[in-house]
Amino acid sequence: MRKRNIILAFLGCLGSVLLISGLTFQNSGQSAQLTLKFVNLFEKVHFHLTGTMMAEYPIYHMMRKLAHTAEYFLLGASACYFFSRWQKRYAWSALALSAAFSLFDQTSKLLVPGREFDPTDFPFDIAGYLLGIGLILLLQRPWAKRAVNQTANTFY
Repeated sequence: MRKRNIILAFLGCLGSVLLISGLTFQNSGQSAQLTLKFVNLFEKVHFHLTGTMMAEYPIYHMMRKLAHTAEYFLLGASACYFFSRWQKRYAWSALALSAAFSLFDQTSKLLVPGREFDPTDFPFDIAGYLLGIGLILLLQRPWAKRAVNQTANTFY
């Protein structure tokens, strides 16, 4: 069981890295097109709920930044869980990996036509991986484990 957990944790971490890399190496047109799909979806939901339209550019910009937070949330959480399987100070390892990959991600955009190093993405990356690491730390506390076990026992 322990070996299976380590493999699943590793695959989650690897999947996060591959997702971020795949999105990073899109050219500027592909990246903009993907963002616009989410903007259109958001606008449709907003219009359905409120009956009003929103300006597209602020939503476009917000979606691009929040995408960084979501990507790095997955990386931070999966890296923290992976390192927790075989280290005591696993949060620091997850933090180091996430921060290093964030820098690598921004730098590698220089190799893609139409993409650029954008230091304003770093706060969103940092927020994402800190939230992911924080969630895993919270879930792995002894009192959280007891609560989960007690809840599971009530269903049987």
